[in-house]
Amino acid sequence: MIGWQGRRHRHPPGVVVLADGHELGAVMLRQLFIGQCLVLALHLPWMPAWLVGLALVVAVWRYFQLRQRVPPAGRLVRLGGVALLLGALWLEYGALHGMDGLIGLLLGVYLLKLLETHDRRDARVVVVIGIIATGVAFLHYQGILMALGALMALAWLLQSLTWLAGAPDARRAWSETGWLLLFSAPLMVALFLAVPRLGPLWSMPQMDRASTGLTDEVSPGDIAQLSRSDARAFRVSFDGEEPATHERYWRVYTLSGTDGRRWFRAPPDELAATLGRSEEDFVRQAQRSPWVDEAAGAGRFRAELLLEPDSRPWLPSLGTPLASDSEQRYLADGTLERVTAQGSRSLLRLESSGAAPTNADPAGDAWNTLLPTRDNPRTRALGERLWQESGGDTHAFLAAIMAHFGESPFRYTLMPPRLGSRHRVDEFLFESRAGYCTHYASAAATLIRAAGLPARLVVGFLGGERHPDGYFTVRDYDAHAWVEVWLDGAWQRLDPTAAIAPGRIELGPQAVEGSAEAFLADSPFSSLRLRELAWANRLRLRWENLEYQWQRGVIGYQREAAREFMLRLGERLEAGYDWLGTHLRSAWAVAAWLGGTALALAGSAWLLRHALRQRRWRHESAMLGYLQCRLERLGLGPDPGETPAGHLRRVAPACGPAGEALRTVAEEYERLAYAPLNEVERSAGRRRLRKVIKEMRRRLPKRRYRAHRTGAAGDDVAS
Repeated sequence: MIGWQGRRHRHPPGVVVLADGHELGAVMLRQLFIGQCLVLALHLPWMPAWLVGLALVVAVWRYFQLRQRVPPAGRLVRLGGVALLLGALWLEYGALHGMDGLIGLLLGVYLLKLLETHDRRDARVVVVIGIIATGVAFLHYQGILMALGALMALAWLLQSLTWLAGAPDARRAWSETGWLLLFSAPLMVALFLAVPRLGPLWSMPQMDRASTGLTDEVSPGDIAQLSRSDARAFRVSFDGEEPATHERYWRVYTLSGTDGRRWFRAPPDELAATLGRSEEDFVRQAQRSPWVDEAAGAGRFRAELLLEPDSRPWLPSLGTPLASDSEQRYLADGTLERVTAQGSRSLLRLESSGAAPTNADPAGDAWNTLLPTRDNPRTRALGERLWQESGGDTHAFLAAIMAHFGESPFRYTLMPPRLGSRHRVDEFLFESRAGYCTHYASAAATLIRAAGLPARLVVGFLGGERHPDGYFTVRDYDAHAWVEVWLDGAWQRLDPTAAIAPGRIELGPQAVEGSAEAFLADSPFSSLRLRELAWANRLRLRWENLEYQWQRGVIGYQREAAREFMLRLGERLEAGYDWLGTHLRSAWAVAAWLGGTALALAGSAWLLRHALRQRRWRHESAMLGYLQCRLERLGLGPDPGETPAGHLRRVAPACGPAGEALRTVAEEYERLAYAPLNEVERSAGRRRLRKVIKEMRRRLPKRRYRAHRTGAAGDDVAS
């Protein structure tokens, strides 16, 4: 029996894999280079562009080597290439132990391997490295476009592997690759649906990436820069009640420390060390918040968040987080953190209150009223004056602050003037009077603390675009800052932006007067710029919905979803069994149903068998392989190293009436394999070969020969 691996004859001109007995020819080298380009394209948006130059240099070297203009790459050239690769990666990333550096090293070795690829074994190694690099590409991104690109690259690499295994030409290799992918698809789907996701057996260094530019410290003007970007922070859908526009305050960081110029977050471990307390007084790990009484019941909002990859642990929550579907770190300041960083998109189910926290800060009032004694003296004086004018009434005092912002000539802008003095809040309140949310929140928190009241800044997001299919998309430009003040035994939200620019609260930063120039300034090609065009906006929304469903239903398919799928499948099978028991009560109905099912299965099996059997007649190699299988079952198989035509001539005397036909098949096969035929002559030869083999198989006996390999020496002809 022959196979692709067993053939030793020369391929027809134009489809050669090997140029001679050992070296790869130009056709296969081009095949491998195209595969490298497809794999590199998957990584290029996240990897340095000079990798393209490396691929071109290697390809040009091999081209001139085939033209015998340069010698084969020696050991010094290859080692030099590896040294240059390591040096370039070191300059690019500063180290090689990070994820980006390791991926760059894999891609560089993959490209350089072509320099020393000379035979089939080397080519197979290149293809296998390409398959690994294709899988690694999903560490960057798991979207639909990446999946389609990876499928294209994988198909090309498998086709190359099939060709290397002995496929006679590219068309045959693509046919075999298509069958491989088709047969493996049901198994892939079954494994995806039924097998639970296992946790990692070891840890890898995570990519240092952030889904948004939001940080845990701000100074006036910082968040204004985020309005220039349309980067997506997260997407969210609600189970039940949806928040109104003015209720979509997504808290991320609570900033309770200030040095007069910036507000910053005090991490729980640092805060515990500073105040001489235990870290458990400020943060605890659980599925439900330990800072909220369980008697309060379920949260007002139940949301499912699709989070972008981020190396930082922050998690957004609509107001105070109450409970989640997995253990998280609940901070006493009303924020939420991951237990570990997330290097890919992830799903989080969260219950939240929609309001500011009701629990007191364990750090105490003294911590939340601290102000530098020498900074912003005019702001401190204004806060003390407003407190005195309000007669010590906290509600009247806060109303006076909001009225001060609303009555004075303050201006809300995405392009505020730069604040360069030491007393930045003074410069804003009494000189520039133009700013963004961080300007007004910083000023309001400073005024409140100047009166001795506990106050802190909260940064996060406000708003989000509602999709027609019911979910919300929150982006960088939705970043916002507001104030929380301790009032009447709970923290209360105070947003001075509402007094200056109420349109920002209801419609987003793009609705602010005079913001057109600054809004999305860093995203000139953003599809959001086409929202005014109805047809373009519809296309954008449809694509975003498709991508959202992909991320939620495919990438976010977790163990719970697999368990639910199996439960639903069991329920449907049970319902089907009950239906059968109800409708198939008589023996005739049962027999008819079973007979129809058996006929359907038999018909499907016959069609599949017929399709597979038809493939044996498409190529002379497959036809001869089928014939040799029949001979082997009769005890007349080929000897090791024996050519196909030699095998047929040797066993012809032992086959009686079929012997002459075997010799005819051997001659026709040699003609097809070695003669320089055009396509018309080759098709005619295949038809003759097919006709002879079909007639001859009826002459072959059904039983195994007792005396086999009895041909004379002169009959054992090697071709």
